[in-house]
Amino acid sequence: MDTPRIDELGSCSMLLGSLLLQNPKQEVASQAIAGLCAMDVTEGWPFGTAEELGQVAALLGEAASMTTEQHDRAYHHLFVGPQELKAAPWGSVYVDEEDLLFGDSTILLVRWMKANGIALHESGSREPADHIGRMLVLLSWLCENDAALIPEFLEKWLLTWAPAYFGRLVAAADGEDPLYVALALLGSLTLRGAAKDFGLTWSEAKAE
Repeated sequence: MDTPRIDELGSCSMLLGSLLLQNPKQEVASQAIAGLCAMDVTEGWPFGTAEELGQVAALLGEAASMTTEQHDRAYHHLFVGPQELKAAPWGSVYVDEEDLLFGDSTILLVRWMKANGIALHESGSREPADHIGRMLVLLSWLCENDAALIPEFLEKWLLTWAPAYFGRLVAAADGEDPLYVALALLGSLTLRGAAKDFGLTWSEAKAE
């Protein structure tokens, strides 16, 4: 097990979680997108190889030339609907037998949070607790407030489906918005690095 990069994991998870949760038209999200696109991720992102981050940098360069309206259309297509989502952002869709929103795993996650004194209300979000954005924000919160819970949270609640989700998101966003392809890749690189740091298993998964 490598030495866990708690601070780096917290900051990366917060940025990724916020951008996967928030509409890009929101001022905070719009500013964060601009900041990420301007970042030299090959030097500034702590997870991933130089080659992998170079790919992300190229995608962010493309995304920087797009308008907020274009990002907004992609966000709704990928995360809101009304059409069937090719990369549904909720954990229960991946781990429950019924593949349903608000499934049994969502209920168990909420119980786990309550049992550990965790109550997050990200900007009044009505999304289920197992939305990928909310779970990354929760990971960031754990990094700052209760790092001892990180291995359990990763192994039991996030790594069980994040590889499959990010694989699907890459495929769904490809050709539509390079920003969300980049976010999916950064999510994979970050959680893969966290798994390695904590001696956990990261199972690479391709889109179905």
